[in-house]
Amino acid sequence: EAKKHPKLGVVRLDYNYPPGAGDIDSPASFGYDVFFRVVPGLTFEMCQSGKFTPAVERNFSEAIKWLEQKGASAITGDCGFMMAF
Repeated sequence: EAKKHPKLGVVRLDYNYPPGAGDIDSPASFGYDVFFRVVPGLTFEMCQSGKFTPAVERNFSEAIKWLEQKGASAITGDCGFMMAF
């Protein structure tokens, strides 16, 4: 039986920057498949406050579902403050 390789899902804030080597937002940081999904409207400040707007809550839920459909073995976020969600 073929061994299943892990796939990581990463929920991303709605911003763009050039990720460096080792950064969670850099696909080169991992030795396995990684899927990224930006949540429209999700800002650092929103994560820090721990409160979604209704639209961002829907977008966040859709991002999780999309990553699950891609076969993510685990899902994480690119901001530590996402632990509130």
